[in-house]
Amino acid sequence: MKLSIIIPYHNTIELTKTLLAVLTPQLTNECELCIVDDDVDTHELDKYKNSNVQIIHHKKNSGCAGKPRNTGIDNTKGKYIAFIDSDDMISNDYIKIIIDKINTKEFDYCYMSWQYNGSTKVIITDQPPKDNNCVWNCIYKRETIGKERFNEQMKIAEDYDFNIRVRKGVKENITEVLYSYNNAREGSLFNTYGEV
Repeated sequence: MKLSIIIPYHNTIELTKTLLAVLTPQLTNECELCIVDDDVDTHELDKYKNSNVQIIHHKKNSGCAGKPRNTGIDNTKGKYIAFIDSDDMISNDYIKIIIDKINTKEFDYCYMSWQYNGSTKVIITDQPPKDNNCVWNCIYKRETIGKERFNEQMKIAEDYDFNIRVRKGVKENITEVLYSYNNAREGSLFNTYGEV
């Protein structure tokens, strides 16, 4: 298994179904998807289960994305890990371009380019902007993550805390725009607590 994609899910069903309509057709035997339902008990997502997709239901809402992400790390086996937020969107060639990069270069972490709300593009040729500490803009080597995990007590800045511990070693970049970040949704962690 070359790539594990982890989605922490909480109350974004319509946006998540739209995301999965683009993501699931891209899955191959080299890639697995793990959706961690954080105490919503949305069995509507169970219909996506198959040999490449697992759905994990938490029994207690953690109130942050760190716990479901940790659950995803602990229950997947890909050589590399990518995170997608359940209210965001990815390109039609998201998996293909990541797998091509994995097959071409050995790296510890790799930034990908993205866009905000489907419009403003951020092309990464070296480092991401300093105001973006998210984990969805990066692919991580599982071996480099090692035993490090997200701090489950943090509701904000847990991405930054995780990244300063695991973004080390050989870095690569993907200049193609693979991710569309939705920072406009009311009720998101971003709009509830600030940058996460």
